[in-house]
Amino acid sequence: MRQAPCATCATPSVGKRIVIAGGGYAGTTAAVNLGRKLKGRSDVEIMLIEPNAHQQALSELDLVAVGPARAEFCELWLARVFKNLPVTVCYNRVTSVNPASHSVTVGSHGVTTGEVDYWRLVLATGAVAFVPPVPGLAEHAVTMWSVADAQELQRRGEVQFRVAAKLDPIDRPRALSFTVIGGGATGIEIVGTLAELLPKRIHTFGLDRSDLRIRLVEGRPDILYDLPQQLRERTKRHLAKLGVELITGSMVSRVERDTVHLENGSVIDSSVLVFCGGAKAEPSALEWGLEADASGRLVVSEVCKAPGYDDIYVVGDISAFRDTETGRTIPMLAQFAIREAEHTAKNILRELRCEQPTPFPSGMHGEFVSAGPRWGIGWMFGLNLSGIPAIIMKRLTYVLYWLQVGGILLAVRRTREMLKMQR
Repeated sequence: MRQAPCATCATPSVGKRIVIAGGGYAGTTAAVNLGRKLKGRSDVEIMLIEPNAHQQALSELDLVAVGPARAEFCELWLARVFKNLPVTVCYNRVTSVNPASHSVTVGSHGVTTGEVDYWRLVLATGAVAFVPPVPGLAEHAVTMWSVADAQELQRRGEVQFRVAAKLDPIDRPRALSFTVIGGGATGIEIVGTLAELLPKRIHTFGLDRSDLRIRLVEGRPDILYDLPQQLRERTKRHLAKLGVELITGSMVSRVERDTVHLENGSVIDSSVLVFCGGAKAEPSALEWGLEADASGRLVVSEVCKAPGYDDIYVVGDISAFRDTETGRTIPMLAQFAIREAEHTAKNILRELRCEQPTPFPSGMHGEFVSAGPRWGIGWMFGLNLSGIPAIIMKRLTYVLYWLQVGGILLAVRRTREMLKMQR
């Protein structure tokens, strides 16, 4: 890996430069795949533009938020990933896309540092947490979109443990009331991990499981709408066994310091509040002059290119790729980001050989959701799984990603860490 200082970023490339904007699942996957295939070629340059020094594995944040994982378990450092690959990393942001000059403008904190020319551009800047304008929600809830968020949730929990330890037993449940808003995959993963691990954590402070109140609030009538009904029912039964109170069918109307108010008039005690209500495409994508849909994701062709621009690919969460069979926009899932990036890397290699790019096959292979470190739910190729088999499959997807981007040594090391946490 070559680290590019800002002044070097703008230096005209020799030959063809492939610029990748964004170092998440999609951007890192594209850069690794291209780097391995183009190693040794002096006529093609690969540059990744990303402001952060590491990629964050969002699907593993629950293990950091409650323990036992360290923050590093959710971080893939770019310097390590690209150590032996011909990928130049520019730690910066793309502030504008300039199709006429085949370049992007880079900068940070409102300061422009220069332009980077490209032969092919891959936009993969991902998504950010979406917090609706519910009064008090942004002020009192922690989102779950970064390692920093997970650490903040852990910190808030630790504070409440210490507060509750000083209270009379009758007052402890109010101080230990954990509420997760959002019954999608992230919300289920967080609430399941809270319910399974918090009872063990609070013993250190002289507290008991009966002191805990753990609730999941979902405004729609049910949870996990992306999964079959049978799997939803299994998940609800599992959460009930863990002591989770499930509240559905009413939206949150406002949030105060220690309470959540619902539209049906219910009031919920909540000393620690987590919002897992969704995500939106990284907002700067709307400033680049490319066609976008109503949700803010960029419209793409069947080969993941921006319409009208033959040298611009768009992949991952900012891509509004429509499934050719259903006509629906594919969801913001890591599996699609990774697969789009893999396919785009292959298409760029085809174009280097003067061949035509091929359509992206967008069919969903399956989906797995954890509801605690040791229990999962999901499906693959039409087969429904729950419990230990499902959690094994979910963890296996982590291993396969580590193997793909970091090689066998990273996969083995991370697998060992993961197995220790499963004990």
